[in-house]
Amino acid sequence: MTHRPVQSFNVHLFCLLLFLGTFTLRSNAQFIGYRIDNQESRAVFSFQVINNLVVIPVLMNDSVEMKFILDTGVRTTILTDGNNNHLDVAYNRPVKISGLGDSGEIDAFVASNVKLQLPGITGRGQTLIVLDEDYLNLQSHLGQEVHGIIGYDFFNHFVVKIDYITRKISVYTSIEEVKTDKFTKVPILIHGGRPYVEASANQFDGSVASGTFLIDTGASHSLLLDPSADQGIRLPEKTLPTVVGWGLSGQINGKLGRLKSFTIHSFTFKNPLASFGDCMQPASKTVPNRIGSIGGELLSRFSVIFDYKSQVMYLKKNYQFKRGFEHNRSGIDLIADGESLRTFKVFHVTANSPAALAGIKEGDIIVAVDGKGAGQMELEELHGLFRSDTSHPIVLIILRDKKYLSFNLRLKRLI
Repeated sequence: MTHRPVQSFNVHLFCLLLFLGTFTLRSNAQFIGYRIDNQESRAVFSFQVINNLVVIPVLMNDSVEMKFILDTGVRTTILTDGNNNHLDVAYNRPVKISGLGDSGEIDAFVASNVKLQLPGITGRGQTLIVLDEDYLNLQSHLGQEVHGIIGYDFFNHFVVKIDYITRKISVYTSIEEVKTDKFTKVPILIHGGRPYVEASANQFDGSVASGTFLIDTGASHSLLLDPSADQGIRLPEKTLPTVVGWGLSGQINGKLGRLKSFTIHSFTFKNPLASFGDCMQPASKTVPNRIGSIGGELLSRFSVIFDYKSQVMYLKKNYQFKRGFEHNRSGIDLIADGESLRTFKVFHVTANSPAALAGIKEGDIIVAVDGKGAGQMELEELHGLFRSDTSHPIVLIILRDKKYLSFNLRLKRLI
């Protein structure tokens, strides 16, 4: 099939993956929308937390069971791999999408009149963007199969409560159905299908950068700031080179550092980690003072209620609120590979980190950790281990050039 560039859209995909650029689609099919299936005006279902992302079960067209990232940073629902033979979706026109970097345009399709079901919730007449290939490669970065991203099209129909501790999502038809007496009410702005909030970053040089932040459940980081913004944001004295995210053209590089504090409404976080990269969409006239985004590492310290129609967010601290912000202490960044996603390949080693000093290299494959075979582990488990403050050395068995090598790795705080 010839891919005709009917429309062009900008797609920005950061922090591990995700700030999908906002765009609006028109569908020839009649739009019906989402509804709660029962008569109680509420639906409750479980979700997974993978690398600070909210992953939910979705059934498409009554036949295909899938997993989607619930992402306040996107508008139109995304299917990441249109070549999946199990998809029962009819494409009604091709489009071109331009990503960050030098990859140029990529091919995608518009699919209309799709039925999506979440537990207790049905969405009919949905419009999806379907990528021609799995450019985002979500499963390699998350270590589990994830098939798509869902955002504004869902949030706009309901009041949505995300409880990161119980890992339950509660969906209501109106705010009157929700107990909010122990929550703090925070005004937000819904623009282009995405929520924004006023917040301020207190920097170590004594200056304060205040502005508007995108609230992005589809980003793994705590904070992302743009040091090129004309808002007084400065790189900290001590930073680490890091991959701040992934776009359609591959990894997006930046810096990782710390703020003295970060305040959103009446909540203040001390010494939080922040990524710095010139990779955000330009500020719009409606959101002229946007200087960053707030991701899942910070949001997961609350129970959060989103009420898009009233442009309000409700926050309540959970027991993780005072937990420190810790980075990978090994210096190893991994991707999952293989049919079962249990082959863990080193794709980046931080300079002067424990991994670099031990001699671990890009392309190495982790075969075992402390005597436990990698086939018995998940990527999320390894991420947790590398962020831990364990005092004993970690023993890694590495496969390199068909040879098995052993390394003792003593973790340390890098930033």
